[in-house]
Amino acid sequence: MPMKSPPSPPFTADDPRGLQIASDAVGQQLQQIAILTRKAAGNLGTALGINQTDLAALEHLITDGPLSPTELATRLSVTTAGITQVLDRLERAGHVIRERQLNDKRRVLVRPVPDSAAHAYRHIAPMLKGLSAVLGALDGQDRAVVEAFLGQVIEVYRSTLPGSTDLSLERQDG
Repeated sequence: MPMKSPPSPPFTADDPRGLQIASDAVGQQLQQIAILTRKAAGNLGTALGINQTDLAALEHLITDGPLSPTELATRLSVTTAGITQVLDRLERAGHVIRERQLNDKRRVLVRPVPDSAAHAYRHIAPMLKGLSAVLGALDGQDRAVVEAFLGQVIEVYRSTLPGSTDLSLERQDG
């Protein structure tokens, strides 16, 4: 006769598993999107031969570059010494170049290498095409509902995560 495991104790008030979102179908789908996003980022990092911190820096550069090392450090919430290590690794891997500015030799901007950006886009192109098809199938009213919902989700993230003022996301709102 198989042994029964003891019943799970009820969730305490501060246990997030007791929140409605944990049992809500939309909440579960948001969790799946978060999990799959991390998995996709891991796969892309592996394909590019870089870790997740380096990938986050490269993503900012591809999306908003060129950027100064100080701006990248701020966006990633790392120290200037930490961003130097990130940029050293990305430069050695052939993903970025540092350029001194002609009008101020002290100022450095970091640019993504075009071939590296193209490699990243090729890797995620099937997902982007699939998402584009899903978006294209939405009628105006459904699109407005989804857009409003996602805007609210983004605002929850921004208001609850420290250092979450991601400029690329803010630009999409305006």
